[in-house]
Amino acid sequence: MLLLALTAAAVLAQQPPPRNQPTRPPVASNAYVDAALCATCHAGIAATFAKTGMGRSFAKITPDTPVEPFADKPFYHAASDSYFSMLVRDGKTYQRRWQLGHNGQEINIEEKSVDYVLGSGNHGRTYLHLTTRNGLQQLPLGWYSENGGTWAMLPGFDRAEYPASQRPVHYECMFCHNAYPKIPKANEEEGAEPVYQIPLPNGIDCQRCHGPGRNHIDTIAKPGVTTEQIRASIVNPKRLSPDREMEVCMECHLETSSLKLPHSVQRRNRAPFSYVPGQPLESFELTFDREPGKNTRFEVANAAYALRKSQCFLKTQANAADRQLRCTTCHDPHDIPRGQEATTHYNGVCRTCHGSEFTRAVAAATHPANPDCISCHMPKRRTDDAIHIVMTDHFIRRTPPANPLAPKSEYYESDANSYKGAVLPYYPAKLSPTPENLLDVAVAQVRDGSNRKEGIPQLAELLRKYQPANAGYYAALAEAFHAAGDPVRSTQYFDEALRHAPNSTVILLQLGNAEVEWQQWPKAEATLRRVVARTPADPVAWGLLGQALFQQNHNVEARAALEKSIALDPDLADPHNYLGAMLVRAGNLPAAEKEFRAALEHMPNNAEWESNLAGLLASEGSVAEARYLFERSIKLKPDAIPARINYARLLANLNLNADAAKQAEAAVAIDASVAPAHELWGVLLSMLKDPDGAIRELTLAVKLQPDFWRAHYELGMALGAKGDIAGATSHLRTAAQGTDPQAKAAALQVLQNTR
Repeated sequence: MLLLALTAAAVLAQQPPPRNQPTRPPVASNAYVDAALCATCHAGIAATFAKTGMGRSFAKITPDTPVEPFADKPFYHAASDSYFSMLVRDGKTYQRRWQLGHNGQEINIEEKSVDYVLGSGNHGRTYLHLTTRNGLQQLPLGWYSENGGTWAMLPGFDRAEYPASQRPVHYECMFCHNAYPKIPKANEEEGAEPVYQIPLPNGIDCQRCHGPGRNHIDTIAKPGVTTEQIRASIVNPKRLSPDREMEVCMECHLETSSLKLPHSVQRRNRAPFSYVPGQPLESFELTFDREPGKNTRFEVANAAYALRKSQCFLKTQANAADRQLRCTTCHDPHDIPRGQEATTHYNGVCRTCHGSEFTRAVAAATHPANPDCISCHMPKRRTDDAIHIVMTDHFIRRTPPANPLAPKSEYYESDANSYKGAVLPYYPAKLSPTPENLLDVAVAQVRDGSNRKEGIPQLAELLRKYQPANAGYYAALAEAFHAAGDPVRSTQYFDEALRHAPNSTVILLQLGNAEVEWQQWPKAEATLRRVVARTPADPVAWGLLGQALFQQNHNVEARAALEKSIALDPDLADPHNYLGAMLVRAGNLPAAEKEFRAALEHMPNNAEWESNLAGLLASEGSVAEARYLFERSIKLKPDAIPARINYARLLANLNLNADAAKQAEAAVAIDASVAPAHELWGVLLSMLKDPDGAIRELTLAVKLQPDFWRAHYELGMALGAKGDIAGATSHLRTAAQGTDPQAKAAALQVLQNTR
């Protein structure tokens, strides 16, 4: 019977499919299968598809799938002053990163196994590390095909304070770069930690475009199965309506922007990997864009977005279905032509509409005779979001852009330069005014902060009006109020979200994290205790709980919580830093130094942490390394006032008063409202024989902070040196009445000696 079924499938594959017959979405009982089963009937298609970029989109690193060759010389990343290499040890591949310390020795060494590769290699490859928690992390150094193959930092990593190797591979990334993986049910909620069940699929498979294959395989095996039954058991994009067919491609190639917007909002009732071809894409997600004219970037994943701007696309949409331009007009996803074959093929597609027009234009000498349409009207360009990638621009236009291959610098998005304006529905552009649509559009306004001013009251009013059951809407507004600096209303909506979803650990952890940022330590402790009670294996929750306990001087419990966090996930850098700070307070400097160094091994070039370690080393007498780290910290973050003040004190202790004064002066220039900066600069100016400057700065210090007893003492001494006995006596008496024991004792001694 199986032989007969396979024969029927083979005959069916040879028949041209009728157009525009909508395929029924697979029934709920349908399931994904091992894609190798598809090849038993469709061996030829499976073989050619495996060679395409989609077929090679994701793979496990094995001896048969190795990383690209790496030069003997390490890769040096100047922005972060870091070195990288790829090495193989005991059959396992690793990416190694290190820096050089004050004495030229290697520091901040990290080696992580390279377990998977994301990307076909047509343009680039990103190497991934599988964590002990079955998460995936991007390793900073990637490979690009440009110039025969080159190594460079991944997008977002080409800067001094890059995200080390901690950046997770979110479900949204995996959605487009692989077949659907299996994930734990508890991690399907929006905002949950991206965790995968192993083994992972090895690349995009047939079912990403044709839907789950279980019903199809079962149907073929049934006795007496008809052609129509076989067809109805699987999605064939060619038999979908033009919109549904195009959406099979647009689910991954319609990214309007990789910058903050957001470019899409997933529907609240959908799991991350639940979209099935043949369903309206809007039932899974809504796509958004900037205001007209404000989105001019050329990006890796916006081929469909670019195509849809083209007149070639727009002018065919009113045509009969078989004449509408869509992705498959040019592309056969099963077999991508290459080289001269590709040039001939794509230019031939252009000629199906423009052949006679081209001939007339050449004859009239208004168009060159060169028959290569693509190179002019769809040129290869360097992308804005991945500056080492060159790919075809699908925005078909009469005049090509200037210098399409010119080198570009990495673009760093910040709150200051990110888009601020309305977030507009793009696909579909016109939405029916259902409560769900209105709420999702309002969420898009606030999610990335693009239109928070208008979006917050809009979302609040819609929640009041419709009172949706889904907690995610309330959590979205809570996060928006949090970002806007309104903890009272943020808490109100977090509480409302938890009323709708009392078992949501994700929302509870979001609330706990917000309370930590607001420094509401008792509330944060209570919230985070609830989180760890429900999910005792959550290292982030334990780390935040440790911080909340530490800030309340519950040191024994704080240390236990931080050590628990580190034990659950040694890669987390923050708990090491918190634990180091707690150990400094306890006077255990050697243990604190170990934790500070561990934090920097996992997250190097953190200016604050380098300053923490520098201050500790200075107190231990390791002056050379302390100076080195202070200078690195200030270079990374020139506006960091604590680092400059502490460095100035170290330099003063070394009698380098002029250098110390420069650091104190810089701190005052950064923020003139910081009293300790004025106090320190005043003391240093006094030591440099500038009494007027010293009095000026010390006067400002006590004006800014009237209870700054040490500054009062030092001002009194400076005034006395200038002969202003009355002024000196006044400030010395103030210091003598203060709560700083050292300033009080020194002031009393001077007052007693001058009687």
